[in-house]
Amino acid sequence: MNPIEATALELIRTGRAADAEHLLRQNSADRACAARLREVLIGERRIPEAVSVARALAHGDDAEALLSRAFLAHLDNHFGHVVELCQQVLRGAPDHPAALNHLGRALHNMGRSEDAQRAFERAVAVAPGYAQAWHNLGHVLRARGLLERALQAFESALAQAPAYLPARLHLGITWYAMEQPQAALECFQQVLAATPHDVEALVGAGLALHMLGRLDEARAHYQQALQLAPDHATAYYYLGCVLNEAMDSRGAIAALTRALQLQPNDVEAWAELAGVYELGSQLEESARAVQRGLALAPQHPALNLEAAKLERRRGDLLGAVARLQRIDPRQLSARSATQYWFDLGLALDRCDQVDAAMRAFEAGNALAARSVRRLAIDPMAFDRLLDKLGQWTARGAPGALPQPGDPDDDTGSDLCFLVGMPRSGTTLLDTMLAANADVVSIEELPTLEHAIADFAGFATGYPDAMEALSGEDVRALRVRYRQAVAVHLGGRGAKLIVDKLHLRCLHVGLIRRLFPDARILFALRHPGDVVLSNFMQQYAPNDAFVHFDTLADSARVYARVLALWRLSLDVLPLQWDSVRYESLIEDPAGELARVSAFLGIAADPAMLDRQARNATRERVRTNSYQQVAEPIYQRAAGRWQRYRKYLEPCIATLRPAADWLDYRFD
Repeated sequence: MNPIEATALELIRTGRAADAEHLLRQNSADRACAARLREVLIGERRIPEAVSVARALAHGDDAEALLSRAFLAHLDNHFGHVVELCQQVLRGAPDHPAALNHLGRALHNMGRSEDAQRAFERAVAVAPGYAQAWHNLGHVLRARGLLERALQAFESALAQAPAYLPARLHLGITWYAMEQPQAALECFQQVLAATPHDVEALVGAGLALHMLGRLDEARAHYQQALQLAPDHATAYYYLGCVLNEAMDSRGAIAALTRALQLQPNDVEAWAELAGVYELGSQLEESARAVQRGLALAPQHPALNLEAAKLERRRGDLLGAVARLQRIDPRQLSARSATQYWFDLGLALDRCDQVDAAMRAFEAGNALAARSVRRLAIDPMAFDRLLDKLGQWTARGAPGALPQPGDPDDDTGSDLCFLVGMPRSGTTLLDTMLAANADVVSIEELPTLEHAIADFAGFATGYPDAMEALSGEDVRALRVRYRQAVAVHLGGRGAKLIVDKLHLRCLHVGLIRRLFPDARILFALRHPGDVVLSNFMQQYAPNDAFVHFDTLADSARVYARVLALWRLSLDVLPLQWDSVRYESLIEDPAGELARVSAFLGIAADPAMLDRQARNATRERVRTNSYQQVAEPIYQRAAGRWQRYRKYLEPCIATLRPAADWLDYRFD
């Protein structure tokens, strides 16, 4: 190695890549310097510039001429010729690092990954400072599933060339493949800090943000990538995925449809599109997407997962179970594998295969408990909230009653808060009420939570600061709530707003202070069915839902929530009523008439019309979407009895609430 080339390598090692390139260009008449420049440009994907350097070197029969011709042949996909040229160099110089590197690239593209790995390993053994060879070694190791070793290879490339952005990008991709989204995001952000318009780094950052649950940021990154590369099919696919999770079905369908226009054979996009349609109960459209995908890849696990959902919803339960049992969940992503176990459990439950269903739900919950998003959730946060609210309520809920100075211009007479434990029938009741011409519904969206967040500005925090609220504070909190409601209603108006969110029952003290004329509907269902059903659901994790991984923890949380609700009723004069799920499905007309009278609205026959109910919303925002799209049925009532042996250890925990609510475990 001549002194100029050595100086350039040292500049690269210290992060001064631009200075190294300038030095190599100044001395490009020297073939060693020109060859080093060629390798740097290839590694940085600056292919037109690399071609110019290679063409200048390609004349003659020395090693650099042969390798330059090999690089040009590689661009034309003449990989066999590349191998011949590299082997010609290696016959004269068996340890020529650049020849080994270019040989490895060609072999990898020919599908000979093990041979490629050996070539790259020889290259870095003889030239440990050869960052591009380390980078290429990382590629082949990742392709072979050797992720830890790939990580080490990319880090070795960066140790030799800290400013080597493609190596930083692929280090991030490897971290993402290892389900380490925070480490991946940091890599992508470093690339974007240097090159803000790097489309692949934008897409990679979007993926990491999506895995972390930061959906709005992920969407923004995909959209920015598409502004720079309007025909980037993969970015459209990932945008569709994040919009689907964000409950934007129309946006998801549009993005996925565009992805498939650009890349019609993308089976992953067909599977995602089928899933969006199924979530919106557009079963014919879902079936067409599944069929298109399965025609391309009949054994594709995600497509077969969607096909099994459709079979289950059509009532072909044995067919759904058989299809699911043919899928190897190890071939699925962590998210899809979790979904697989819950879907298998639901199908087995419908087939009355109780023990097999429990094993499937246990597997699904175990995977959910290990998900990346769970790491960001404090498992004790919900218990601390219950403690704080319980202590405040036990002191008489100071500040929960309206005070003489409170404004009287908005007391909430148009509001109904629909609350209760998840899986208590709130979604069915909500869809029924929303079909009433006098009702508009807000389903599981933040409204009151914006007002609760504003308590961070009070020294004593929530709920203690309620005691010190002034009339102006109350007015400001009401405005905060109404602003959130207006956003979600989008111009819709009616006599009554039904604002549904299950565990908002914990905050009835704040509701009483802000909106003393608001009505509260509390949904009831047998505690055994509630606990079992929550255990059987794949939820997006939050402070409360992380406690549904086991029957025991689900029962414990149920008991605590019901105890606080009972205490709240003892302390607070609420305008409230309850609705039993069992009564709603046994006598829907009678129960809806009773509820309508409580709410001050006329009973509307449309509330009993399934098609009218389904027309009230584009997509149900809860795990009950399948049930509310079907005719009212009674199979979910009393389901706990089939699982009694699994629930037996929880009955003592649940019995006080069950007795109070007049439910029996006999």
